Amino acid sequence: MDEAVKLDHYTYDDYLDIDQSTTERIELIDGKIYMMAGASALHQDIVLNLGYLLKNLSKIDQKCFPRIAPFDLKLNNHDHINVVQPDLMLFCRDDIPCAIFEVLSPSTAYKDKTVKKELYEANGIKEYFLVNPEFKIIEKFILKEQKYVYDKAYGAEESVEILCLNQEIEAAEVFESL
Repeated sequence: MDEAVKLDHYTYDDYLDIDQSTTERIELIDGKIYMMAGASALHQDIVLNLGYLLKNLSKIDQKCFPRIAPFDLKLNNHDHINVVQPDLMLFCRDDIPCAIFEVLSPSTAYKDKTVKKELYEANGIKEYFLVNPEFKIIEKFILKEQKYVYDKAYGAEESVEILCLNQEIEAAEVFESL
């Protein structure tokens, strides 16, 4: 399902005035409201696998903890207050996540690769991961000198280092049962 509508020039107060109990999930990015389509079973399976892996790793040193969508993340950018719901966030004793994972779908891939990536970069999110279920790869970006630098695309047979945790996850486990 494609994103339903993009509306322009909304403020954070406008966002708060929207009755979200009767609408689809929404995000506010640079004054635009993005309606979010429901997630597929495949999408949810990957988020669940990632959440499970990161929860277990975070138990090792107990400085970080994961959060999965729907969970509002409020960030500033271009003089706007933005509200997004990343698929998975890893918090490590900060108000903003240390790492964000977005599971790509046809309706969100463009937004995840552009406006959301720019928003996360501008707010100092140290690691950004794009999880592609179709090709079973995880693309990793690392923040260096306030810009994301592409690390690489990790295939299902590789380990992916999560710098925030100083631990690795097996990409195969992310895509397990798919």
